Amino acid sequence: MNYAPRSFRELTALKDILYGSDDETIPTASASAASRKDHLTDKIMERLFSAALPAAGEATVDAADVAERMQDQKNRPAFSVPLMARNFTRLNARIGVVFRLQYRAVRVFTWRTPSHTFSFLAVYSYLCLYPFLFVALPVAVLLLAVMVPAYVRRHPPPPSPLPAFPVPAGGPPLADAAELRPVPELSRDFLMNMRDIQNAMDDFTRTYDRLVMALSRPTNFCDEAYSSAVFLALILSGFVTFVAAPYIPWRLVFLLAGWLIVATGHPRARWAMKRSHDKYLYSREQKLSNIFERLVENDIVIDELPEVRHVEIFELQRQRNIDVDEWDDWLFGASPYEPANIRRVSKQRPEGVRFLDEVLPPLGWKFAQDSAWKLDLRPESWVGQRSVAGVEIDQGSKWVYDRIEDGSGKHNEWRRRRWIRACERQPIETMN
Repeated sequence: MNYAPRSFRELTALKDILYGSDDETIPTASASAASRKDHLTDKIMERLFSAALPAAGEATVDAADVAERMQDQKNRPAFSVPLMARNFTRLNARIGVVFRLQYRAVRVFTWRTPSHTFSFLAVYSYLCLYPFLFVALPVAVLLLAVMVPAYVRRHPPPPSPLPAFPVPAGGPPLADAAELRPVPELSRDFLMNMRDIQNAMDDFTRTYDRLVMALSRPTNFCDEAYSSAVFLALILSGFVTFVAAPYIPWRLVFLLAGWLIVATGHPRARWAMKRSHDKYLYSREQKLSNIFERLVENDIVIDELPEVRHVEIFELQRQRNIDVDEWDDWLFGASPYEPANIRRVSKQRPEGVRFLDEVLPPLGWKFAQDSAWKLDLRPESWVGQRSVAGVEIDQGSKWVYDRIEDGSGKHNEWRRRRWIRACERQPIETMN
């Protein structure tokens, strides 16, 4: 297949798309203006992405993770279309070795060359039976896969009509040393890498979508009964594995598992497995699925009462006249506005609502249907919990007064008492 463009015009257009035009006839002033224009465009795009576009999955992504990711990106270059094009061009010129390794692995696991597959199985079996050989594996790969081929390339053996192990020629080197260099831009290998990247992106998205589709229901508790059953099964299997792990012959397990996985890649094995699955296993899978569904429906009961908490609000009153025990209703606020309160020390007025009916439950909660505001008959509890100083408690009226340290028995400007009410956590569907 011919991967090269058909005309010089297509070559030029593709080159401009990848990393822009390199016309050297542009004057210096125009080049500077174009650079400033690109910089301004990059800034506008960055602001657009950060401010205008919504974040993906805002309901499931933790805000702390987003903040940490943005913090980590501060030391990296900002988004730039020309920079992305240049980086893609550089990556595409160097990623061919990755795809060559991928295709070799595919050929091994699909039995295209049985001798290579059996050689891989022999090495894998040795590693399973003698795990300490994993320490020497990187050295062996470096010697046999990198240095020996490089030496044979510099000292090529004489031609022979018979297949034989390549014995390097003696004497001085006969060829130049092999160097891994990026492939030339717009060459056949360059365009083949582009095609491989395109197909790899499609493979990744398809695999991702299948995994999400397969794991969503069992793991994300959209169906709480089903996910709870899976959760219990995983806990039970994990416990059994933890207890039985010391008694399992892991070398034999990994050896048989590796041979089984490689054997399933053979074309005849795949055909036999598909035929056996359609003929014998499909109906049994359906029966097992139905049994599990009935187990979930009958034995997993998700009938939890909503979480209940108590919220508080403080009724504040202000003394009308210090010589007369008369008080004016002031507001209902979240703070007791004690003498050491920050807002009070800084001469700021308390915050709140005028009437008790105007108090709203916290976000994500609602007042319980059978609950009403009740006066807290034990003010010493919240006074002690908050370590409120400079106050005194009237056990009869349950008011907490500001204390005047002059021995006159009079009260200072403010008094407060606490009201409480039960709240229930609001379900997500009712919140939306």
